[in-house]
Amino acid sequence: MKQDAEVVTPTTILVYDKEGALLPEITAALPAHTVLTHVTSWEGMIRAAQAPSVAAYLIVVTSPLDLNDTVLADLQLTVQSHPLVCIVRETQIPVSEVDRLNTLSPARYVAHPFDPDALRVTLANLIRQAPGRQADRALEATLAEVNRRLNARLQEINTVYTMGKSVVSSLDVDQVLERAVSTSVNLTQADDGFIVLRDGDRLFVHIAKYKGDQVPDRRRVETSDRIAWQVIRSGRPAMLHRETKIATGMLVRSLLYVPLQVPDSGTIGVLGVVNRSKTDPFSESQLFALSSVADFAAIAIENAQLFAAREAERERLSAILQQAAEVIVVTDLEDRLWLWSERAAAILGIASEARGRVLREAIQEAQVCEFFDHAQRQDSSYHAEVTLENGCVFDARLTTIDHVGRVMVMQEITHFKELDRLRSEFVSTVSHDLRTPLTAIQGYIELLDRAGPLNEMQRDFVQRAVRSLSHVTDLISDLLDIGRIEADYDFEMQAVRLDRLAREVVEATRISAAREGITLSVEVASEPLWVWGNERRLRQVLDNLISNGIKYNHPRGWVKVQAHREDGHIAILVSDSGIGIPVEEQSRIFERLYRVQSPETEGIEGTGLGLAIVKSVVERHKGRIWVESAPGQGSTFTILLPRYLPEDAAG
Repeated sequence: MKQDAEVVTPTTILVYDKEGALLPEITAALPAHTVLTHVTSWEGMIRAAQAPSVAAYLIVVTSPLDLNDTVLADLQLTVQSHPLVCIVRETQIPVSEVDRLNTLSPARYVAHPFDPDALRVTLANLIRQAPGRQADRALEATLAEVNRRLNARLQEINTVYTMGKSVVSSLDVDQVLERAVSTSVNLTQADDGFIVLRDGDRLFVHIAKYKGDQVPDRRRVETSDRIAWQVIRSGRPAMLHRETKIATGMLVRSLLYVPLQVPDSGTIGVLGVVNRSKTDPFSESQLFALSSVADFAAIAIENAQLFAAREAERERLSAILQQAAEVIVVTDLEDRLWLWSERAAAILGIASEARGRVLREAIQEAQVCEFFDHAQRQDSSYHAEVTLENGCVFDARLTTIDHVGRVMVMQEITHFKELDRLRSEFVSTVSHDLRTPLTAIQGYIELLDRAGPLNEMQRDFVQRAVRSLSHVTDLISDLLDIGRIEADYDFEMQAVRLDRLAREVVEATRISAAREGITLSVEVASEPLWVWGNERRLRQVLDNLISNGIKYNHPRGWVKVQAHREDGHIAILVSDSGIGIPVEEQSRIFERLYRVQSPETEGIEGTGLGLAIVKSVVERHKGRIWVESAPGQGSTFTILLPRYLPEDAAG
């Protein structure tokens, strides 16, 4: 009769693995007739240990262990009479925590990665052995090696951290490079170390530390190291374990280069270590440590270069401010003084220690402070004349720079204002003094017919004299007109509808345009276009521009007037199909008494004051005027005036 096969009861190995990452490897290494029970907490291990089938314990050591004194005491009671195996994942746990495990039970330590067959034999032997055995010499040696590696890695990390903390706070590039090289040589125990930096398409060794040197060599030497170029172009490290001749002519047995990379600039250089006498190759852990040093060094280099560039820019700006003839004041967004020119200090009485003080406290000139107050209500820029207490007049412009502050530039125009006043007085006096005799002369010429019959030649002379007198009279009237405009004489302001005014002026000029064979048209927006202005002067502006468009046009040409709203302004465009204006003349056409001289303009009457009057009126309305033109392609004059919204229209 056949005997039944012997039934073997499996034994249990209780495995503590908080992450469970090694379970597949441990399962594959289990001896025959054993099963695995997995727990993820020390409390779970204490509970599971009550099962009678548990023959051994296996702990996967990770950091942190979270092994407090109470749990440790309970585990000691549970584990002390059973075999214990600890699998240590290299560099992931401080030695002090490993020592706490030694209090549980004499244990056998296995470093990961492990040989599955070796672990299987170890577990089988431990299960067969009696509880309470002592760790053998092999275990002690393994543990010592694990401890040595952990300590070495911790020392590397601490060295890199200390070096990084010191260099990122330094703004001395040479000092940064020197520390990086010295740290790299010490970490890798290399014979030599150096840093190569790129300058355009050339490489330079900036810092080098050779075997036996007490301090690094700071000489800047050009090199043509092809391996360094390869690292710079690829942005990846290079590690060689064979004899190699580098660009300096030096024969090295092993070499490790890592890139110095800056986010916005790419790879700026190479940190390298070499062995000339030792045959030991560099390791992956040394590559990792050297890369960390390179990262810290690159950040420190960038910081130092940015600071140097900022200082150079500050010195240039300071030199400009000291030499500037203008009054320049720079404030932050809260109107605290930041920078000012020497002329600003002299004119406005700014003390040398005024930096950081509020403008009103540092500058006693009330007009300047009021200028800043008005400028705050503008979007980005403000322009006005400022008169100081001593009577000096300045042309002041203030510009707001987003997220930075405000810049005020003042140019003294006292002399020009005085010249302008004298000129205006002279023109006004001469104009008034000339007007009376000219009127008398014109009257007598017109009475010549009554004194007796004139022959054909005499009548021609009289007509020419009348035309010349009329031209001079118009010139005097225009000069007086400009004087009245600039003096704000008879310049009452009110709400004016420009759309309606444009239509009226076009209709009034249509007959004279038709007489010259010119087609006149008007296009205005359907909505009311309100401005705050002087209706008579605005009518004069449109009349002058339309008259010029007719005078300087071709036969069967056209003149078009357009008006529309443009953001917070009203735009008026007067276009024509006329002879056009050369680009080089366009900057002067708004000057008084200036006329473009060309064959096309010969014989066309004019005083050269019409556009000067237009510009003066527009500026008195806080507007702008400009021209776009080309010879033979006509001209377009554009006027931009601030939009006004009357209360009844707003309601």
